[in-house]
Amino acid sequence: MSDEYISADFPLDGEDLTGTADSLLIEHQEIQEAIGILEEVLPDVEDPLGIFIALFDLYNELENMDEAGACLMEAARRVSLGEHTELTYFLHNHLELYAHLHADVQEVYERLSQQISHGQGELGENTLHLDQRKIYQADLIPELMLAKHLHRFRVISDEECMLVLQGLCVCENREPDMPRCVLSLMEELELPHLIPAIEYLAEDAQMPYIDLNLMDPDPEILERLSKDFYRYRGALAVAAVGGEALVAMLNPYNLQLKEDVSLLIGSEVHFTLCSASGYRALLNLYVGEGGF
Repeated sequence: MSDEYISADFPLDGEDLTGTADSLLIEHQEIQEAIGILEEVLPDVEDPLGIFIALFDLYNELENMDEAGACLMEAARRVSLGEHTELTYFLHNHLELYAHLHADVQEVYERLSQQISHGQGELGENTLHLDQRKIYQADLIPELMLAKHLHRFRVISDEECMLVLQGLCVCENREPDMPRCVLSLMEELELPHLIPAIEYLAEDAQMPYIDLNLMDPDPEILERLSKDFYRYRGALAVAAVGGEALVAMLNPYNLQLKEDVSLLIGSEVHFTLCSASGYRALLNLYVGEGGF
């Protein structure tokens, strides 16, 4: 995992049209790979609703409306069976665009309409957060690739990979208080290969590991990035090294995140790997009442 996972949404200074086309091709390849990862695990997932919503988003990125609509319908079918009623309005609104295309979609759409008419569903402030999912899951594709990478090299088991992939695609109607990533999910689920995964990542990515629980953070450096950035993305600026920022990451292969951090900080950045527990502890301290 290296340069193949770089993506760009716009041409950089001095980049010609050929370079832009190459970047778009790489981005589409990443999306296709993410789709393949999720579709491979679908038969083994007990509750695939979140994965179908993630696939809907990914196929939309490729402008493949037929596949996007099919995934949305599969997600809506889970709601029509009486599960995940908090997603009723969200899926109903999106499915309306596809309801005229196929009779099967129309049937599911009408069923959701009936549920709403019977009060099974709530449209409130939290419901609107579901439409912010791409902001809250900006690093979904790199995290999917990380899970697959750990599984491919036998660092995590089949079951661990399945649980992590399912967790990455959870669609919640609330803002996250911690980046949803492979390491945070492994910690939350108490998966057995968490420590081996961290050790492997540090060695494989050749990135030093830092224990944030032992850090005395620099408030001035922390404020170089916003609290929302820390909640949604897996990178935390913690200290200065020779006048330059030291940033702890939860995914050492996420090159787009590294680029975003460097652009926001505006100077040379030194990256290091950290654990989810250390990240969470420092984040809670920083965003808690009174802060530092």
